[in-house]
Amino acid sequence: MKSDWDDAPDYIRNNKKQSPWRTVVILGVGSAITWGLIALFAKPIVIDVNQLKQAIRVGGHPVFSEQPAQTYSEPLQPIQQASAPFEPAPQIAQSPSQADIEWSEQQAALVGEPGQNSFNDDNYTPKQPANVYTPTTYKQVASVSTSSERKSKPVRREQTVKWIKGWNGGTNYLAEWVAVNNYIDSSSVCANHRKGSIDYRECRKAAKQHYHEECRIWRERYDNDRKARSSRMEQRFCSAASSFSPMG
Repeated sequence: MKSDWDDAPDYIRNNKKQSPWRTVVILGVGSAITWGLIALFAKPIVIDVNQLKQAIRVGGHPVFSEQPAQTYSEPLQPIQQASAPFEPAPQIAQSPSQADIEWSEQQAALVGEPGQNSFNDDNYTPKQPANVYTPTTYKQVASVSTSSERKSKPVRREQTVKWIKGWNGGTNYLAEWVAVNNYIDSSSVCANHRKGSIDYRECRKAAKQHYHEECRIWRERYDNDRKARSSRMEQRFCSAASSFSPMG
């Protein structure tokens, strides 16, 4: 068996839950009416500061003394000086140069001449080009250098052939050498023997020892007689003793 809502008692039907939107609408309308009344009847609150200062007293005397109101004065306008009018610098007329005058005359002559469109052998006259560069000619003079011939120093050659002792006291060797300007040529020592042979090598060793002995002998002789020949022979053999190499 189903129960019907209409059959319910009145106190139960009256306790039905009310909608929340009704409360929201009522609050909104009430707020709008309240703010409208405040805006219509409210007046601005004005507080006089001077009266408030006079009301505050200590010992019968006001705490804040009255100060004169400050007046504002507009600033004085700056004095403007009259500006002098700007005058442009006078232009000095320059006289045209000779080149400008000639160029103007050439341009005027070209403008005045009528243009020629037809050319043939009768009316055509060839002209020389206006811009032609002529190089400067220089005369070439053949200069003959006359240099004086220097006299070359005469070369003095002296050949010597002599038997010399062996370097170890053994066999004597026939040695040959050539002195050029009083200096013995190392390549000419023992040239009378075949180069590279045993006699050639032994002869050059003996020549080295011979030059040392001759250097000592001629040095002692020059110290005694002070002659030119002794000095020359000392120089020849002493230089060979120091510079000649048998293995060379």
